[in-house]
Amino acid sequence: MDGRILTCVYCGHEYPQDTPAHGDGVLTEHIKICERHPMRKAEKDIALLRAALVDLIGADSAEELRQMEVTMRLLPAPAEDKAVSINAIHALLATLPFNVM
Repeated sequence: MDGRILTCVYCGHEYPQDTPAHGDGVLTEHIKICERHPMRKAEKDIALLRAALVDLIGADSAEELRQMEVTMRLLPAPAEDKAVSINAIHALLATLPFNVM
């Protein structure tokens, strides 16, 4: 494989001849910034869904969400309604951006 060129399959970005395909993180770092990588769509979808849940629940920070869960558990409401709200709170907690919890 002399003279091979490492190329991103999503955007076509090429790296210098003989750049290692694994082991030194070149592609891993590129994936983090590649605008055409499927992860960008997943990140946008998560942000969209989080925003909708935040609007429904009315809280976004870990502290607010934990307090909201305690409040939901104490409210006199149908168990099914509580479960839906608590599941939404757990989804928001699970998808908090890094370094926020």
